[in-house]
Amino acid sequence: MSQQALAQQIRFIGEKYRLYAGIFNLIIGIISNISIIVVFTTLRLFRANQTAFYFIAESISNIGLLLTLNIPKIFTAFINYDPAQSSVIWCKLQTMLLQAFALFSLFNICFLSFDQYLSTNARATCRQKSTLKLAHRLTSFNVCFVILHGVTALIFTEIQSSMGCNVYNPIARRYYTFFYYPILANSFPLTFILTSSLLAYRNVRRIIRLQQPVFRRRLDSQLTAMTLARVIVLGICGFPYIIISLYQLNLSITADDYMKIAIITLLSIIFASLLHVNFTVN
Repeated sequence: MSQQALAQQIRFIGEKYRLYAGIFNLIIGIISNISIIVVFTTLRLFRANQTAFYFIAESISNIGLLLTLNIPKIFTAFINYDPAQSSVIWCKLQTMLLQAFALFSLFNICFLSFDQYLSTNARATCRQKSTLKLAHRLTSFNVCFVILHGVTALIFTEIQSSMGCNVYNPIARRYYTFFYYPILANSFPLTFILTSSLLAYRNVRRIIRLQQPVFRRRLDSQLTAMTLARVIVLGICGFPYIIISLYQLNLSITADDYMKIAIITLLSIIFASLLHVNFTVN
């Protein structure tokens, strides 16, 4: 079997995997995130609770990301036409929406972990800052930021025959290589989330030692555990995709490198599906 034929076979396997993984993530993700929204909006315990608001906001963003990501793939599988690889407008728009939803969910976890630190703090002044009003302001800032940041995708995303829809501008590639992936979408939020979550966990232990009411101890412990779980899932699911994205951005490749293109594409598909599990199992 020639390299070109083997590369086509690898591409075929990758496309089938992407389709079935996308369908699975879409179905489970919609059920999971809608369940979160229903629970936090119907239970009286969580009404007007800022932590519940963060979870609801993230669930809405996750649903938007899963729909934007997977619905076009499902239609592509049936009509054998991928608009993201042939339509520059959809290529730019889809990249912008995916970045916006992903960054919103990521920063939302940052705000959630910080809120847990404030709400479990032993100091009354810190607890008083953890309010629904602050959650609304931070979420509004989050929305504005991800929309403005998405403009970079509208400007610099384009289509090339060898690697498809991606960022090829040298300046934009340096931005994504040295700032977006390693800092904005990786080290900064993960460090912030981990630090805030550990401080919140310490606060919960202090609340127990201070013999606070049982109801508050249980609620704070449960919400903090949920936040820590989000951090763990985010790190496990997101790190491999960050690595392959950085490698793909800095890869020098020609249209004749059939096997290299096929293998990198397959790895990117697998790690992307793992990343999307983070938005599925909210």
